[in-house]
Amino acid sequence: MNRSRTRLPAALAVAALLALATACGSSDAKQDEPDPSAVVAALRDKLPDAVQKSNKLKVATSIYPPVDFYEKDGKTLTGFDHDLMEEVAKRLGVTIEWNVIDFAAIIPGIQSKQYDFATDLNDTAEREAMVDFVTQFRDGTSILVKKGNPEEIGDLDSLCGKTVAVTKGSTQIALVTTQNATCSTPIEMLQLPDDPDAMLAMRNGRADAYLVNTLAGSYAVNSAGQDGFEILEGVYDEVFAGLAFPKSSAELRDAIQAALQSLIDDGTYGEVMSEYGLDNNVIDKSVVNAVGSQ
Repeated sequence: MNRSRTRLPAALAVAALLALATACGSSDAKQDEPDPSAVVAALRDKLPDAVQKSNKLKVATSIYPPVDFYEKDGKTLTGFDHDLMEEVAKRLGVTIEWNVIDFAAIIPGIQSKQYDFATDLNDTAEREAMVDFVTQFRDGTSILVKKGNPEEIGDLDSLCGKTVAVTKGSTQIALVTTQNATCSTPIEMLQLPDDPDAMLAMRNGRADAYLVNTLAGSYAVNSAGQDGFEILEGVYDEVFAGLAFPKSSAELRDAIQAALQSLIDDGTYGEVMSEYGLDNNVIDKSVVNAVGSQ
């Protein structure tokens, strides 16, 4: 899924091929020759000398739409994270070698420096004790309603007295319990096994709203064919997620953070997120270790 982007002015000509390489079950190689004008000297200079010499970064991720997933051919990697990291690579004049691995193997792989960094992890205090984070997006809970919002739901307070779907075992159950403490007429909670059941309950009128993961819900209704629904503005129980680096890789971490921030500042980041229906997940500033810096 190649898309043209607005790029920063030329600052350095670098003749490097960008490739989508395979390892650990990753997608087939896919090479594009970058426009040298996309590379920004001030950003590239932040890279460690070893990376500037090799022009390669080894990046780990796991499959989780819409973060990273395969196109219909089952080989070509796509997703908003993939697109953003390829834009970062263009500005740094490097090639990304993508490694699709099991989620459970990501932090051990980073700690052992098997990979330069990894994508798609929630930033938590426990994980910050093991790896460093660069914020890439925010997540949490949002309210899904029928198209046109016939119940005129606006926020958590307006759910009082309504029937609200949640999935069993989800963090949204605690959110409803907390909200009910403030309701004169409590929320009737409809616990269902998984997301398709919750969507069905919405379609057949058994639920007035669905408290859904912001990332997955936004993608479903905007890009994945779940017609008839919309996600309201607002994120509750907000968490930050993004890129994980070895504790000893501060120089690389800061270079990637600076390149990502450049995408945010010039609007490229927002364009990518909007293409996947993820306006509720955007951030305006990428930071290091968001939990610890609060």
